[in-house]
Amino acid sequence: MNASADDGPIAPNGTPWWELTIQPDTRNKPFGQERRLAAWLWYNKDIGDIFTMNELRNALGEDIVGRSEHLNRRLRTLRQVAWIIWSYKDDASLRPDEYRLQAKGARYWLAEDRQAHRRFAPSARVRREVIDRDGGRCVICGIAAGETYPGEPSNIARLTIGHRVPQERLRTRGTADDIENWRTECARCNEPVRDELPDPRQYDEVLAQIRRLGRGHKRTLLSWLQQGERTRSEVDRAYDLARTLTRNEQIDLITYLQTSSASSS
Repeated sequence: MNASADDGPIAPNGTPWWELTIQPDTRNKPFGQERRLAAWLWYNKDIGDIFTMNELRNALGEDIVGRSEHLNRRLRTLRQVAWIIWSYKDDASLRPDEYRLQAKGARYWLAEDRQAHRRFAPSARVRREVIDRDGGRCVICGIAAGETYPGEPSNIARLTIGHRVPQERLRTRGTADDIENWRTECARCNEPVRDELPDPRQYDEVLAQIRRLGRGHKRTLLSWLQQGERTRSEVDRAYDLARTLTRNEQIDLITYLQTSSASSS
């Protein structure tokens, strides 16, 4: 039996994928914990379900009991292959030991899925380059990392890298993926359901709408495009910098601003 075919939660040797320690069809090649974790989440949790650190420990075995950072590294690996997993840092309603499954990504326990995503996964350097190029904000909704969504004070935005044209669509066309197809997106706008959306608008479609703008609006748009970002005031930029501080440093800054505002009034 081909170990790369997805025949459900049971591996070719009759064992659930998440209980394997040796790769199928091999004698002693280890079956990585990221693969076991992905399989366990895929078959045991639905989108929106909450799971805990203890559940992960039980799923992966007693050899990692108490090693939370070890498990967090495994979760980070899955996030690099299109899994969206929120922690208390993304949603204040979650406890420090809780996670919420927002979207399922690559079936990491299957060799074909794992290799396909590895070919297209941007490096940390490229991710930083794309985010810097896009002004540190989601190109779809405009939110920045650490900001909360309007009307949702408990949901904190996290930036990631998305694609203008989905990877699978590029593969079917025999087109190579590159940095021009990558863009900064928040985790919400990066939901996999977007793979079902049509291709982005073409130049002629965008130009037709821009031609309807008044002269002043066209000048403003020209300025933004030349700068590579929408013009932000000095206060906007100061706010972006302030958001990078720790919470204690932000509290100190709030105290300073309160004192400064009172003394100048």
